[in-house]
Amino acid sequence: MKIVEAVLFSSEKPLRVGEIAKVGNLKSEDVSKAMRKLRKEYQERDGAIEIARIGNKYVMQLKEEYVKYGYAMGKKELRDDVLKTLAIIAYYQPITQSKLRAIIGTKVYEHIDELKKRGFVYGKKAGRTIVLRTTKKFNEYFGIDASKPEDIKKFFEKAGGDKNE
Repeated sequence: MKIVEAVLFSSEKPLRVGEIAKVGNLKSEDVSKAMRKLRKEYQERDGAIEIARIGNKYVMQLKEEYVKYGYAMGKKELRDDVLKTLAIIAYYQPITQSKLRAIIGTKVYEHIDELKKRGFVYGKKAGRTIVLRTTKKFNEYFGIDASKPEDIKKFFEKAGGDKNE
């Protein structure tokens, strides 16, 4: 269990049981068993950290109600304006770059470049503009268990996101 916990804690992304087994030189069955026990332990101790399941992957993360405290103290990986651009793309996807520019302004190009470099969005040429969508990495990074744009939109609405921001 300690090896599984160490691997999850150290990982920057959600991991499959097989990935954890490979890193820890363990059997997948043993990792699955340890994962069940660890998840139960974290749930029972009622702390700020949880082991969440996202599809068929696992991640150690702050519980939703504590994210704002961790964010306040932690290093912000994305500037607030870039994060806002990402939220708009995620909520309205597929969205054209030209429509996004009308909403945000010319800084949008810089934001899109950064988001593409980080692997959170991708674009596909459509006439004279580019249609933007979020990637699987976006879902994993932000802990969103959704595969369709409609599901991501529902996630934002459930989380209290405001589509007019």
